[in-house]
Amino acid sequence: MGTSETEDPPQHITAAKKRRPGGLLRTRNFGLLWAGESVSGLGSAITTVAIPFVAVTALDASTGTVAMLTAANWLPWSLLGLPAGTWVDRWPRRHILLAADLVSAVVLAAIPVAAWTGVLTMPMLLAAALIIGTSSMFFTLAFNAYLPHLLDPDDRMEGNAKLQTSASAAQITGPGLGGLLTEMAGAVGGLLLDAVTFIVSAACLMALRTTPEPRAAGKRPGMVRQLSEGLGYFKYGEFMLPMLIVAAMINVGMLGLFSLRIVFLMRAEGIAPGTVGGLISLASLGGLLGAVLASRAVARFGSARTYVGVNVVTAPFMLLLPASGPGWRLALFTVGSFVVMAGATMSSIVTATFRVNYIPAHLLGRVTAASRFVISGTVPLGAATAAVLVTAFGIGTAMWVLAIFFAVTPLLLLATSMRSMRDFPALP
Repeated sequence: MGTSETEDPPQHITAAKKRRPGGLLRTRNFGLLWAGESVSGLGSAITTVAIPFVAVTALDASTGTVAMLTAANWLPWSLLGLPAGTWVDRWPRRHILLAADLVSAVVLAAIPVAAWTGVLTMPMLLAAALIIGTSSMFFTLAFNAYLPHLLDPDDRMEGNAKLQTSASAAQITGPGLGGLLTEMAGAVGGLLLDAVTFIVSAACLMALRTTPEPRAAGKRPGMVRQLSEGLGYFKYGEFMLPMLIVAAMINVGMLGLFSLRIVFLMRAEGIAPGTVGGLISLASLGGLLGAVLASRAVARFGSARTYVGVNVVTAPFMLLLPASGPGWRLALFTVGSFVVMAGATMSSIVTATFRVNYIPAHLLGRVTAASRFVISGTVPLGAATAAVLVTAFGIGTAMWVLAIFFAVTPLLLLATSMRSMRDFPALP
């Protein structure tokens, strides 16, 4: 499975003085990792709109059912998020990454086959979203724990920024491409393309040349002990727990609202699929801007100030989404999404860099799992809440309720010690 792990010395992508122009991208291991994740990210961005398009156009699904697709995709974090972190810390992380890529490729390829043979149903699409979500969960946990094995501490901000930049670029290109594919060849065509991107990602992972991953010495503690260690890390400092709570609440509002946006634009506002994908792509430019600005903002203002500032300042722009409509009001959707995505990306980069520097490497899997269990585990709640609100009050009211909740949540950060901190500490 993969190439030999002892061919070359570890390509820790080290000191800037040894690098050629282009930084980390000119090093073998990070270059391969970045290329694989960039291609896979493009396919995944296509899928984020292609699967709802399949539900709406091929299966005539209701608004609530489309929202439940988002819930199914994120439900594994609620069901398996905590134990998955301990498994990631026990197993070779690169092998987990490879397995997750291949499972996703198979499932995504199966959906078009089922559609073309006339057997695709909504329960099958929900099951596929659940399996893909499970693979994505394991991939995310393993990736976050594997990255420090490739990057020296001084390179992690650059590495996270480059990975987030390519992810943002995929979010710009993917939805528009997904919308065009839906109009030209049907929504299932985009899913086949995504399956191919996961195979490319797996090939890049197999080509990495690294030393074996370090494993914890001595007797391995039981799962309950490991879970306790992961959750216990949030007691350190005066900011870990508030950051976790606010991120979870933000996700309820954001993902609940985003689970409705395609149906909102297509059915309530009468926008064509290609235009919907284009609008989401334009909005995603904000993520690219956020990735470019994150390192500069941290250098000038400090990591804690940047984290608090971008969350508090950008969140109210979410209120522009439910205020959008046909004609010139579509600009409100684009501007609101653009600013929110910029803030979310900057916040994500700062948080990810802080975490890998702050948490010991052997605990990263379980601590990340504990964090994502809480944060990502709220996404099904957000999608389910959106479905309930739509059923009870209509899609317009549901969008407003979720947008207001999202806009006010970051204000809670101003009640913590982070409001007077310049930088997050490097050690607990």
